[in-house]
Amino acid sequence: MANSSPRTLSTVENTCRVIDTLEEMDGATVTELADALGLSKPGVYNHLATLKKMEFVVKSDGEYRLSLKFLNKGRYVLDTNLLHIAGENVTEELAEETGEFSHLMTCEFGRGVYLHKVQGEKGISENFNKMKRRTHDFLHWSSSGKAYLAHLPPEEARTIVEEQGLPSMNENTITDQAELFEEFETIRKQGYAINDQEEILGTRAIGAPIQNDNGLYGAISISGPKSRFSFEKLHNELSEKVIEAANIISVNISTLQNQ
Repeated sequence: MANSSPRTLSTVENTCRVIDTLEEMDGATVTELADALGLSKPGVYNHLATLKKMEFVVKSDGEYRLSLKFLNKGRYVLDTNLLHIAGENVTEELAEETGEFSHLMTCEFGRGVYLHKVQGEKGISENFNKMKRRTHDFLHWSSSGKAYLAHLPPEEARTIVEEQGLPSMNENTITDQAELFEEFETIRKQGYAINDQEEILGTRAIGAPIQNDNGLYGAISISGPKSRFSFEKLHNELSEKVIEAANIISVNISTLQNQ
């Protein structure tokens, strides 16, 4: 049987690896990149020279770093993203209203991507949340991710789980597929998902899916310390707030789609 995968260019793949590694290493020399990538120094230099010519990297004191051109590209992606346009203000209002951290998430390539994070006056884990804005996250250990997965067609959710795996952050993380899909049934019935210290010990979160007749777009959530996020508060006051926020964003998306 013929391979149905599209043909790719190894040179472009290596250029992308150079970009990713420059980010991971927070800048590097040609030698450091060659060692990290397992490529020849002349080959790495050619990739860097091309990226520099196209203004995607800058060089200072023999070290290459990603340029601010990526910032412009990132702003374009955010400014044209339907969920971000519809949900940015709502996420900010949710953080202000609750005083906690609020999160607007979507999914790309089977991982969660945070389009917007806002720290309320009582919000905790600022550095951790800043880091999360720069990563594609596993979906199974966050309330946003579980809310999203639970509302996908089951086979699509199963494909994501099988491809991405269920790594553990701590002893509370759900790492059994059957247990996770059993929880999805509860999430669909109640309309929201809870993260009970499954990502960070001492922290709980609650998230609701953002969807309309045209599809599922992402999820919005609130996180905070378990001392303030009792189960009674999660299932009552906070569930109402995240569901309301998700509904407002859904209406905003529908309005934008009909313009």
